[in-house]
Amino acid sequence: MDVTIAPTVRRCVVVLLAGAATVVAAAGPALAHVEVEAAPARALATNVLLTMTAEAESSTSGITGVRIQLPSGLVPADLRLASGPSGWRLTGSGGVATVAGPALPVGRSLRLGLRVRQLPAGERLVLKTVQSYADGTQDAWIEVPSASVPEPDQPAPIVALTKAAAGATVLPRATAPAPTTAAPATTAPAPSTAAASSPAATPVTEAAEDGGAGAAAEWLFGGVLIGVVILGGIVIAARRRTGPPAG
Repeated sequence: MDVTIAPTVRRCVVVLLAGAATVVAAAGPALAHVEVEAAPARALATNVLLTMTAEAESSTSGITGVRIQLPSGLVPADLRLASGPSGWRLTGSGGVATVAGPALPVGRSLRLGLRVRQLPAGERLVLKTVQSYADGTQDAWIEVPSASVPEPDQPAPIVALTKAAAGATVLPRATAPAPTTAAPATTAPAPSTAAASSPAATPVTEAAEDGGAGAAAEWLFGGVLIGVVILGGIVIAARRRTGPPAG
């Protein structure tokens, strides 16, 4: 029996495919590599909290640190480690700040809080970052989008900054050596028997970060499955309305 799919069914197929594409797009942020947020995200703002997240890209080795190329107007002495994995420390020299420590468990993404004395002037904050793993491999997230390459393969984390507040001035540049600061003890959960075998204790906030990626995958799978079920029902209904050919 030949079945001709009605225009209505074809339109439904198009709608379902578009919906699946939307679900994939919504899951996109969970697939990001290194991202940074600033609070407040305003030029020349003082005592700013930068929150940096780095996705675990390796399936065999844990993250051991990040090296951050600071933009003009910032030096390592302007930064302090506000939160991070237990045992990690902030050091720096020249224009590079390094945050590193014991390797995280394989597959565990990194989340850091960096307190900044003052953000530089400008419309954006670019933090080119090299991410290191326990096996010696590195991922360089240092490419800045341009007119010719708007979406580079290895994008640097960037924060868009609003205009400086009226009357804001540039503080005198820090001249002291970069401090060696450790993540506060409160950033790591209390040790337990179940966690004793882990390579390094990590903040509860990092576990939540990993959970976000899993939730995105579940939404993607669920959206596609629902679409397939709805499409099957539409095709079956179309066949029943069409019936066997005359003759």
